[in-house]
Amino acid sequence: MYEIILMTHSFLRWVVLILALITVVKYLIGWLQKKSFTASENKISLFYSIAMDIQLIVGLVLYLFLSPITNTFQIDMKDTFSRFWGMEHLAMMIIAIALVHIGRVMVKKGKTDVAKFSKGSIYFMLSLLIMLASIPWPFREIIGRPWF
Repeated sequence: MYEIILMTHSFLRWVVLILALITVVKYLIGWLQKKSFTASENKISLFYSIAMDIQLIVGLVLYLFLSPITNTFQIDMKDTFSRFWGMEHLAMMIIAIALVHIGRVMVKKGKTDVAKFSKGSIYFMLSLLIMLASIPWPFREIIGRPWF
């Protein structure tokens, strides 16, 4: 069961990242080119938000119930592996998810199209950057995971 959920979490990472990139690019183009805000931009940020929420649920199932990593050790702040999996990954991803949701609210409250695009661009880009920094990429020593 653990392997299936872990593979699902790893696969969903790519879905989330693709949606994040599309969202950030669409919002930046809309902001810089002063385009009209349409239902398309609203939907892509909604899909990004939903994908993040699903990823959070899958990640929490891993973290709280299935992972042999987080269920078998105390968090040792001096140990990179323990600190990353016990605290950093979870905390940073929750911050990224919060930024997506704050961005969605700010977009909805934006009075003009430029305000919607600018606020969305900022919040969605921050969430993407935090995610990129918090993913256990294969090239990261000690904490790296396979691409898929």
